[in-house]
Amino acid sequence: MAEQTMCDAASFGVSDVRTLILLLDSPEQLVCVGALDALAKYAEAASKHRIQLLSLNILKPLIDLCKSTDPLVKKSAVACLAASTELTSDFHPELRRRDVMILLISLLAPDQPPEVQDEAAFALANLARDFANKADIRNVGGIKALVALLDSPDPDVKKNVGHALSSMLEDFASRMEVRYVNGLAPLLELLASEYQDVQETALISLIRCAEDYGNRIEIRKLNGIRRLVDFLNQNLPELHHLTLLCLANCLEDSETSSIFPELGGLAPLVKMAGADDVRIKRNAALALARAAKLDRNQNYIREAGALPVLLANLSHSDPGTISHAAMALAYLGKNEINQIELSKMGAAEALIRLLAHEDLDVCRQSVGALSSLCLNAKTRPKVRQNDGVQAVLKLLSLEDVQTLLNACECLANLAEDSAIRADIVKLYSGVHSLVMALQKTDLKIKSTAALALARCMQDADGRVALTKEPQDRGLNHIIELIASKDINVCRNAAYALSNSAQHDGIAMAACRAGALEALIDLSKDPARHAPKFAADALEKLLNYNLSAKYWLRDHLSATNIIPDVFYDFGSAGSNLDSLHPFPSLQELKSQLVDKRREVLLIDPAQDPHLNALVQLASEGSFALRTPRQQIRQIASIVAQVLGGTVDRARLQDVAYKFKITELKVKLGTNVIPLGQVGHGTFYHRALLFKFLCDKVGLAPCTLVRGEYGRAWNVVDVMRQTLTPPKIPAPIIPSAPATPAKPEKTAGSARVRHSVSASRGDRDGGNAGGLVGSVAGNATVATAVPLPPATLVPITLPDPADDVGPMPEEKAIVDLMFEPGRLLIVGSPEADMYQRFS
Repeated sequence: MAEQTMCDAASFGVSDVRTLILLLDSPEQLVCVGALDALAKYAEAASKHRIQLLSLNILKPLIDLCKSTDPLVKKSAVACLAASTELTSDFHPELRRRDVMILLISLLAPDQPPEVQDEAAFALANLARDFANKADIRNVGGIKALVALLDSPDPDVKKNVGHALSSMLEDFASRMEVRYVNGLAPLLELLASEYQDVQETALISLIRCAEDYGNRIEIRKLNGIRRLVDFLNQNLPELHHLTLLCLANCLEDSETSSIFPELGGLAPLVKMAGADDVRIKRNAALALARAAKLDRNQNYIREAGALPVLLANLSHSDPGTISHAAMALAYLGKNEINQIELSKMGAAEALIRLLAHEDLDVCRQSVGALSSLCLNAKTRPKVRQNDGVQAVLKLLSLEDVQTLLNACECLANLAEDSAIRADIVKLYSGVHSLVMALQKTDLKIKSTAALALARCMQDADGRVALTKEPQDRGLNHIIELIASKDINVCRNAAYALSNSAQHDGIAMAACRAGALEALIDLSKDPARHAPKFAADALEKLLNYNLSAKYWLRDHLSATNIIPDVFYDFGSAGSNLDSLHPFPSLQELKSQLVDKRREVLLIDPAQDPHLNALVQLASEGSFALRTPRQQIRQIASIVAQVLGGTVDRARLQDVAYKFKITELKVKLGTNVIPLGQVGHGTFYHRALLFKFLCDKVGLAPCTLVRGEYGRAWNVVDVMRQTLTPPKIPAPIIPSAPATPAKPEKTAGSARVRHSVSASRGDRDGGNAGGLVGSVAGNATVATAVPLPPATLVPITLPDPADDVGPMPEEKAIVDLMFEPGRLLIVGSPEADMYQRFS
């Protein structure tokens, strides 16, 4: 069917729009004006008529007529052009013509008649509905031309200019342009207009202007906040919702928020939060939320009576009213007094019910408010009693970023409570949900999820749950986050790692996965200012993996008690930039025998020789001896089992290495049980001394690794304590791996000593000089029965021979030349013991 082109007959009887368009070229004023009026009326009737006219290229003759010198023709042409541009749905390509925009802006000039300015502003507002046109209008001077007409005496011009500006201000670049051309002051002046339509367009423009940071400051400087507060107190209920929204945007400026109570703005906000109009209630709550971001305002808002009003709004049927009330409570709930008051009013219970609301924004803001209330220790049990923990965890399955962030923050606060931590871990599989949250792209979610996970890792069950994540997924995500460029993300990830590393398996897996390297890199990164917390996390991780600590730090402190499974892999060296991952014991055992330094393994359960030494070190009257005698006894045992005293002149002989190589070949691995080492130097002896001291509870004793195979132990005799641990029964193998030749029971100490000494001499000859006489300068008083699993016979020193004064300073224990001798730290003898010479 042919397109309908008929309209109401013009004053001269023509009713076809195509003919009317042709008549626009008529030189007769009456004909031209009549055609324009008829076409304008046709365009105003329906949107499809306007599209039809644009498709018939009506803009070309209209542009020419808008430039007419005939005032009547010009006025009618601009009116027809304005009517033709008012599209409500599909935008027509003809309306993107740049020449039309330039024409309309020229018609805004001060010398144009108000009627022309009015229609031109209306047409420009129509064009500005298309986002693509906003930049073009701005670039050809549209903002400046519109601002210049804000003080027009004609109210219709003001209204349409404000309408055009409000459309343009949807574009953020236009908001800055308004400030640059000094448009904010005249917009504020329009609030004093006697026409409500003008006031409305001014408010809409100001609302959009106030979304720009610079504009908010300018509005404050222009005393705009006081004007808006005064305007709010006028009897204009139809405009209150817009005024409140404008104030809410302005309150994003901290300085504005600071002066707002002094301007008397809080009282009307609280009053309007309880109004009947839904739009007013909603925007009043939003304004209160923005004001409550400032800490000091939280008390003022409470004193203004806002808490019960906002709490009542949580029961409203309008989702927007609920969400804005919850948003305000989220900020107010950060104040301790407000937390107590809201808890008494039942806010926690009300918010928990809203977590299952069908509106996403209600859920988002409610869990945010609940998170704030959970900062209070007395509120957290109420959340638990009302099944709030499970409700919050369910929100982690959503994809909304802010909801996830608020839920993770709420869980982090709830996890401060040990009972709730247990619920999160055991009842609701919360660790898995938090691990999944770590994979989100938003950095704030990663940070808060890591914090919540870190607090869950304070419980042993939480750490066990983390180990159940397939392929160490949770641990690997934590380690990845340590390398984040965001300071909060890497800090909370480091916190989570340090807590989870209390689990031996996690600590070892973390070292294998590169946690040490990540923390070292973090501690060296000046851009993230992270040395302190990175170093703290690294130290905690190392304290739960002492094998890695000794490898990396070359030092074990007195509080680092060597565990039942420990291995000395050597030193990582000083060049941390080329650090390789710390290998697991299983990896080391699977390697082929090579020329590298042996790995010393401490594992009493699998090493009967070592276990027998532990039994021997704590036997008899050990606890009754003086601190110096206790140290000397353990030093003597260490020296005897590792080859005896050493002649300084033959110190550089390395025959002990051949014995180690024989063991490596015999066992088929680089990993050597320490109890099977029969000939050892500084680092073997220092490690064994530290282990025995730790096992018998003799403290303090540190282990330090030096260069060129040196290692030593530092003790503090004046502060020495003995806390005997429970020692398991000795392991007696059916057939010792290296049985000693049977000897008759020594009839006296001298006989037993000579037997031991002669055996030591024989072993010393085989060791190339590292093994000398057994405790050569010690007088033996009592024979000790030979434990069946010891590698060599051991003779305990007589305590009567050790009557010298105890040093008051820390001292290094000589385990090589005069076993048991104490060398004051910093003395020449101690320095010589520590250095290769």
